[in-house]
Amino acid sequence: MDNDERITQLETQIERLEARQAELHKELASAQLDHWKGRVDDLEVQLHLAAMDGNERLAALTDELRRRWDTFRNQVESTSATASDVALTLRAGLEGAYREVRNALLETKHHVVR
Repeated sequence: MDNDERITQLETQIERLEARQAELHKELASAQLDHWKGRVDDLEVQLHLAAMDGNERLAALTDELRRRWDTFRNQVESTSATASDVALTLRAGLEGAYREVRNALLETKHHVVR
């Protein structure tokens, strides 16, 4: 085999290697896209679960807030206590329940953003 044939053979081999390298780059890019799609899908699932958990927690806290309000309303309607005592009790109870709902919203937001 002379030098010209050897050069031609090497050039052909280089062309095949370059073509294979291009195919491998495409496969790698496709694998990376699939990987990121999986990560995005996982994030969507986590977001949905966090929202569900947050909704359940907020629903329970909202129910508790409504229950407290009903209790205080009944106290106001049926009590013989002074108006200022009722107002203080009402305010403290509702503020506490409201604070719990607000904190739950902030925690849910924090978990969703993370």
